[in-house]
Amino acid sequence: MQQALVRFLLIIGVVITFTSSCEAQVADDTTYSAQVDSVELRYGRSLCDTLPELADSIFIVLKTKKFDLMKPYLPSAEMLQEQFDSMDLKRLQRLATVKQQYWEQNLRKQHIKLLKDTKVMRINLRNMVLIKQRIKIKELQSGVRVGEITYLCESGKHKFLLTFLAMEVVGKWFIGDELRIREI
Repeated sequence: MQQALVRFLLIIGVVITFTSSCEAQVADDTTYSAQVDSVELRYGRSLCDTLPELADSIFIVLKTKKFDLMKPYLPSAEMLQEQFDSMDLKRLQRLATVKQQYWEQNLRKQHIKLLKDTKVMRINLRNMVLIKQRIKIKELQSGVRVGEITYLCESGKHKFLLTFLAMEVVGKWFIGDELRIREI
């Protein structure tokens, strides 16, 4: 899993380091919910505050087999630009759109591979049942927070692991990379 984390950071760009830029904003706000509302209002959509909330949402989306339902759980280019702006990385601000498009394309490829693998393994995602969920949050560098989500699932007589990495951008959690399935 350590290699997967390193690969994840290289794919997104080694220079993309996610700091908890919202810490300064939270200190200015009287309550955490006021800060959450401002981020959600700024981007006009509901965002996942916690990693377990993201994990539950992604599990439901994976059962539908539709990638378009996964797009709201990807950060927008504006969110990446805000993150880079808070880090004072001018070059990355210009690359935010490119990074976001690459991120979405890479996740789409992994989703297609996941669907092909489930077909080969004869696993029906729509009928999968969650047996156990494991969530780990790691801080890789100063302020870099990455989550590892692993589902132990069952569909018919098949048991399998679904895994993916998540990351925190502008204080909210988003699906990242390494979307995989492995039969047990």
